Amino acid sequence: MTREQIAVTFGVLPWAAAVHLVVTLGLTLYVIPPDSGLLPRLWPILAGVIGLVGMGVGLAIRFDLIAPTYRMSYAFLIVEFAVVGILYSSLALVLYPILDDSGDLILTAASASITGAGAVATAMLRIVGLTWVLSNLVILGVAFWLQPGPEFERILIGLIVYGAALIGGTIVVSGNLESRYRAELRAASERSVVQMLLEDFEGNAGDFVWETDQKGKFNRIPTRLASEAGLDSAELQGTAWQDLFMELGTLRIPGGIDALMELQQARQTKTAFVDVLVPVRVHGEIRWWQVSGRPRPGRAPDEFVWRGVGSDITEVKRQSDEIVRMGRVDALTGMPNRHSFWTELERLLRDPHTHDSRLGLAMLDLDNFKSVNDTLGHTVGDAVLREVADRLSEAGGMSQLFARLGGDEFAILFTDVGDSSRVRALLTRYIETLHEPITVAGTRLEIGCSIGYYLPDELPSSADEMMGAADLALFAAKESGRGAVREYRDSMKSVADRRARLLEDLGNTVAEKDLELELLPRIDVVSREIVAVEVHVVWHNVRLGAVTSAEFMSVADDTGLAYSLGTTVFKLACAAAAQLPDHVRVAVAVSTRQLESEAFIEAIGDSLRRSDARAGQFELQLDESSAITDQSRAALHAIAEMGVSLTVDEFGAGFSSLASLSGLPFTRVRIERSISGAAPGGRPILEALVDLVDALGMEVVVSGVDSEEQLKAVEAAGVRTVQGRAAGEVMSVQAVALATAGRRG
Repeated sequence: MTREQIAVTFGVLPWAAAVHLVVTLGLTLYVIPPDSGLLPRLWPILAGVIGLVGMGVGLAIRFDLIAPTYRMSYAFLIVEFAVVGILYSSLALVLYPILDDSGDLILTAASASITGAGAVATAMLRIVGLTWVLSNLVILGVAFWLQPGPEFERILIGLIVYGAALIGGTIVVSGNLESRYRAELRAASERSVVQMLLEDFEGNAGDFVWETDQKGKFNRIPTRLASEAGLDSAELQGTAWQDLFMELGTLRIPGGIDALMELQQARQTKTAFVDVLVPVRVHGEIRWWQVSGRPRPGRAPDEFVWRGVGSDITEVKRQSDEIVRMGRVDALTGMPNRHSFWTELERLLRDPHTHDSRLGLAMLDLDNFKSVNDTLGHTVGDAVLREVADRLSEAGGMSQLFARLGGDEFAILFTDVGDSSRVRALLTRYIETLHEPITVAGTRLEIGCSIGYYLPDELPSSADEMMGAADLALFAAKESGRGAVREYRDSMKSVADRRARLLEDLGNTVAEKDLELELLPRIDVVSREIVAVEVHVVWHNVRLGAVTSAEFMSVADDTGLAYSLGTTVFKLACAAAAQLPDHVRVAVAVSTRQLESEAFIEAIGDSLRRSDARAGQFELQLDESSAITDQSRAALHAIAEMGVSLTVDEFGAGFSSLASLSGLPFTRVRIERSISGAAPGGRPILEALVDLVDALGMEVVVSGVDSEEQLKAVEAAGVRTVQGRAAGEVMSVQAVALATAGRRG
């Protein structure tokens, strides 16, 4: 800060030097006697030279003609004022002895005045001021001391008091001036810092500060705002904010009118507005400004201004919009997701206009997706889902909304439908569309789907109710067979309730005494003798009555209870096999989840060891639609090493080719009932399958052979073993034992 004080003192120096020259002239003309001697006659010359030097140096520094160092400037001021002070006081020392009383009075008054005036002029720098005062008063006091007479003693005392007052005043004044100057410098520094930060903030940040008068005209156009708007800040000065936003096309952008109306309302009511989102168009691109502001008092009592901040949040809004979109859209297929679909369904149910049109909801589930996903990988599975979504979108109409609910489950919302037959016709078209093979990464896949739908006569009270009904219809479609379409019926609710009660009872364990074993025979087409039986189990449930193994094992498989029930069923099968001839095979159905349990494999071995049955007498049937995982593959090989044979069940509805079975230890392939050879054109297909299976070293079993005609057809195609009504109805263990007693080995 001392540098600034020195600069201010040098600014005063020329004026002080000019006053000094005037005083010197006055003293020369009116105080110094003409015949006072050499020293008084030289004094005006010395005083004039010193004054001119001070004036010249002060002016030269002020106009940047010279640039002395800090130390030199400080030293010059001290020397300059010390010399001038000594010069004035020494004049009194010389003149007092030769002046008369009036001259002494004038000289004393002049010296006191000059000393006081100089103290004020040098108050900015305390050291210079004290140097000036002391250089004057010390020598002047000596002059008073040397003069005879009591009046000079009294003047000396007054001089001491006056000097003390000047010194104290110089210290106080200089202190106050320094404090004030420090405050001004601090305020200036703070303003400079604020301005620098504001300019840096506006130049480098995405925010800007703005100000308008009460009429809405900009008093201050931030550089950042002008830059963001692609306009010249000078041209915007005095422009109204409405004109600015009109120039930027806000009125023609969706949401712009609402934003401007909100700003206008705030200005009319003189209330603050916060984070108003205003769209603007800059260089052909829509950008978004977030503006906040509040009214502030102006200079006049009835005047006010508007000040606020704004920021370009285009990127933030884009990210926010993308997050919202991702929250509503399935990332894999681009369809609406479950939440979005549910929200739209709820909206339609609450919309009074919806009652004028009928709503329909369908649930669609892919039939063989799980096996594809688990055997070929999630990459192929994702590609299949995208293809399914594309096919549904292409086949659908404007009055239908598609969504992926999760996994391989899709939903279709019909917003304007007629009767049930029209909906069924549309859904049948989807069945046909998805039944067409899908080729992914060179692999030809047959997926297919099942669909359940709900077409209420009166709109339900909630989306959950409607989706629940459609879900029950989908479950019924899947239970009835692949590629089926089922409409919701009230009876399906009872089926669901039965399944729930069944699940509850399964959780309370199933007693072996409540299970009854039934055997479905398979015969040799040539000898017509029973060569194998398929194990069926009936659970006599206290609440539900007779429950088939297909029903309760399906529930058990979905709930993780398949291991314990499957172990019990195999244990009963071992007991039955012990009562049958060795040549009669006993087939037991298992699921992939059972195979994936190491404890289940151990239980099979333990049951075989505890019974009289041979491992070679058993075959395990694995549904082809089940997923063959790495863990289940290992289990199949372990079972085959025990001597138990393996059968692919219901071939033709799952895996896409026999090649997928070549690496697994299967010994038989049971073909589903749709391929019996009796239908027109069916025999060549059956013969081809028999040849392929024979080439792989396996045996063909045909199920669903119900008539003599079908029996002859499969025999002509080369099939040896069949199952169905032509082979016999369900039999007890004792009945099978009696029927095969003649060949019991």
